[in-house]
Amino acid sequence: MKKESQKENNHKKSLIRRVIVLSALIVLFAILMLLTLNKNICEFFATTLSRAWIFVFGNVLGWIPVSFYELFLIVVILGAIAFVVIEIILLCKHKWYKSLTALVIVAICVFSFLNIYTATASFAYNRAELPTSVYEEYSGDDLTVDEAIEIAEYIIDKANEAYHATVHDSNGNIVFPYSVKEMSDILDKEYRKLDSKYFSSYTPHGKKIINKTIMSELGITGVFFAPFGEANINVNAMLYLPATLGHEMAHGKGVMREYEADLVGQYVCLTSDDPYIRYGALVQCISSAISLVDQYPDTSDTVRILRSKVDEGIIVERQNYSEVWSQFDTLDRIGEFFNNLYLKLQKQEGGTNSYVKPGEVENTGEKDKYDKPVVNVIRFSDTQNLLIKLYKQRKLV
Repeated sequence: MKKESQKENNHKKSLIRRVIVLSALIVLFAILMLLTLNKNICEFFATTLSRAWIFVFGNVLGWIPVSFYELFLIVVILGAIAFVVIEIILLCKHKWYKSLTALVIVAICVFSFLNIYTATASFAYNRAELPTSVYEEYSGDDLTVDEAIEIAEYIIDKANEAYHATVHDSNGNIVFPYSVKEMSDILDKEYRKLDSKYFSSYTPHGKKIINKTIMSELGITGVFFAPFGEANINVNAMLYLPATLGHEMAHGKGVMREYEADLVGQYVCLTSDDPYIRYGALVQCISSAISLVDQYPDTSDTVRILRSKVDEGIIVERQNYSEVWSQFDTLDRIGEFFNNLYLKLQKQEGGTNSYVKPGEVENTGEKDKYDKPVVNVIRFSDTQNLLIKLYKQRKLV
């Protein structure tokens, strides 16, 4: 009887100790979440602890050609299933202490992870904006219609050139001569050209996701996982693979806001001399470049001419890409839901809409000679601003 009483007391003490640990972790998480509201503190964490963590784990795990994020995800899913089964068994056997202990242990694991993730990734969502050496916002007063046409012609011409400078299969899809690792190394060199302390000096390794079908069903083209310092890529994103990988690598360099990571990924690809690296980014920018011209009055004929200049091979490849991704919609809403929830928890109010920053125009009430409304551009869209920035830097020549 004494032994049973002693055993029960030990269980109680053990449970109390674990509850104390859990309480401390919850308090720490609450403190960290409050600190993320201060931009200066976020900048400090983003440029110190986060960089150091990503540098260490990225170097330790980066050389291993396996996505630890993917393994982690599998372990979490299997662990969650096992936990539910164990809890049901314990509750059926009326083993209350063991059931509660298991619940507390799992909660400790969850809040330990949340604290690590918040410290290594979440703070960067509220840090300072991109440096003006890479990105600025422009209005209609900052660009003439002739300059807009010059930008659009450049993007289309260079996209056409890159298409013919790269190998495509019988279906018209690009065939990369690089592995994900090789592409990652090339992008690393491109990132070194960004002369700003805003970006971490360390560039994470790119890794290929093995379960690409599941990721595609969830609508995931790539994932950066700060706790492991990995930039994971879904190779089904073939046409835009370099730009997508560049996006995920940008996260590892301290750019966590989605539309900014997109811009930085496009910036390093567009300024590359390698046609395989440039091609997808150029194709991505064609619509934005033509739309840039369309913002100005009396340009409808010019816009039609610009669209007609896009190589037929590019149009076919874009259609192929859309067809590939249209197959994956079974779990798309689930993936969209969790991604949207995650981004909103990171204080990105637009959720999944934060991947783009649209422009802003003001209707003048007038119409041009084509009966198109005349607008004042208060702010161009994010991609258009990037193109204007590159143009003004003389990097679109």
